Amino acid sequence: MKKNTLIVIAGLFFLMAWTTASAERYVPDQHPTGIVNWGNGKAYFFSGGQYIRYDIASDKADPGYPKNINAETWPGVIWTDGIDAVVNWGNGKAYFFKGGQYIRYDIKADRADPGYPKNINAETWPGVIWTDGIDDAVNWGNGKAYFFKGGQYIRYDIKADRADPGYPKAVDAGTWPGLIR
Repeated sequence: MKKNTLIVIAGLFFLMAWTTASAERYVPDQHPTGIVNWGNGKAYFFSGGQYIRYDIASDKADPGYPKNINAETWPGVIWTDGIDAVVNWGNGKAYFFKGGQYIRYDIKADRADPGYPKNINAETWPGVIWTDGIDDAVNWGNGKAYFFKGGQYIRYDIKADRADPGYPKAVDAGTWPGLIR
């Protein structure tokens, strides 16, 4: 498998710079609910109330992991029992999602921004109709992010800060050729 490949594990879509061997080495007790490239050579795999920090260059988990999600390891991320999705927005911020809420996280400051969590709604995520939560999210690296729920997805324009018209669409062989068998 080539690097920078779209990999699907247990229904979770993500774009990373991993080899097949590195992806296979992460075998959590339950499937990962959030996977994110932090942009600093590290990636994070979240599963239940724990996470693993992964060193992309050495192609292995950092020593001392997994660790619990708590106020010490993820300041301001209040969901110690796990997250539904996480996405690096590419502007120094990441978004953690759980149920119908989200938290904006400052990557450099290594803490959640004040005033969070907030509800997912038409004001906070224009065009994202799933106010009860999302399953997965990925920043495609081209100014678009994708949110997934069930068998549907929404393409989100990061610069315009709103979902593109005509979404949600079904995740199927027509919208994701070669991905669905």
